[in-house]
Amino acid sequence: MRRALVLAGGGARGSYQVGMLQSLVLDQRLDFSIIRGVSVGALNASFLAQAPSSPDPVAALQRKVVELEELWRREIRGNQSVYKKRVGGFGGLVGGADSIYSLKPLRGLIAKHVALDALRTSGRDFKVGTASLVSARYQEWGPEDPAFLEKLMASASIPAVFPFVEVKAERDVLVDGGVRNITPLSGTFAAKPDEIYVLLTSRLIRTGSELPDSGATEENYEQWQDNWLGTKVNGLKVLERTIEILSDEIYLDDLRGALSWNALLKSKDAVVAAAGGAPANGELARAIAELQQSTEKRHVPIHVLAPREWYGKSNSSTEFSPELIARAIDHGREIGADRSKWLWP
Repeated sequence: MRRALVLAGGGARGSYQVGMLQSLVLDQRLDFSIIRGVSVGALNASFLAQAPSSPDPVAALQRKVVELEELWRREIRGNQSVYKKRVGGFGGLVGGADSIYSLKPLRGLIAKHVALDALRTSGRDFKVGTASLVSARYQEWGPEDPAFLEKLMASASIPAVFPFVEVKAERDVLVDGGVRNITPLSGTFAAKPDEIYVLLTSRLIRTGSELPDSGATEENYEQWQDNWLGTKVNGLKVLERTIEILSDEIYLDDLRGALSWNALLKSKDAVVAAAGGAPANGELARAIAELQQSTEKRHVPIHVLAPREWYGKSNSSTEFSPELIARAIDHGREIGADRSKWLWP
C-alpha cells in the first residue's frame, strides 16, 4: 500500500506530530512511502524521510521516530535552540532588517541531523513546500534539488519573523510554504497514494459532520485594549496574531477542499458502478463517459489527526518551552492511539 504522510506547519507545535507519529509508527506499525511537509512539518518530514525503504521500511522509520523524539526533548531547550532575536527586534524592520529573528540555531540542527545522501537514497517520495516572494507561487522540492537544504530552510521561514531565503541561481526569494499551502494535500494526491494521514498542530475538535469554523484561539478585548500611553498593543503582537488567523484559514480551506473532492469522487464512482449496464448509445451512457473523463483524480481515504488542547496559554508557535514540548508529545500520542479523537473521519 502507498500510504502518504502530510505534516502541516505550526512552529513549536510540531511537537504534537512527534507524539502522533509514535502512535502511528511505533505502536500501529504504519509505514509511509510518500512524505510531504511544510514549515515545521517540512523539518520533521526531512528527518523521517531519511529512513531507508528497504529491506525493513517499518523498522527503519520506527528508529527515525525514536530519534526525532530525542531531538525535540533533548536538543530543544528553549527558543534559543531554534532562533535568536536580532538587534533592534521589531524596530529593526523599520531600519531595514529582513526579519525580527535569526534562524542560525536551526541551521545548526539541520546540518547535524539532515543528510542529503540519506534522503536521496531512502527510496521514499519526499518533498517540502515553499512560497515565492517573486512569483507568488507555491512549489514543492525534493532532495535531488541542488539547493534543497536552502529550500528546506525557506519552508520554515515565516515572513518578517524569520529571514527569507534567496536562491540566486534561480533568481528567486523563498519563504514558508504555509503562506500559500500550510497542508500540502494537492502534491500528495498527485503522488497517487492509497490513503493519506494528515497531522495538524493546532487544536481542532469536530462536533458534528463538518470541520470546525476556526482553529485559532479566541482572545479577550482587554488583551487588545491600548492603555493611555499606547504601549500595550505593539506591531509585533499584531503581526503574530494576523499570521495565526491567516494560517488557520489556509489549512482549514485546504482540508475542506480535499474532503469535498473526495466526496465528489466517491459519488462519481458510485454512479459509474451503478450504471454499468446502461445502453451504449443512451444519454446515461454518454453522461457517464463524460463524468469518467472529467477528472483523473480518484477517491483516497483521508485520516486527519489534530490536538484537542491549546499549546500553552496562547497556542504560540514560537514558544519552544521544554515543558510545553513534553506535554505536546504525550498528548499527540494519546490522540494517535484513540481513533474516536481523530478529527476525520
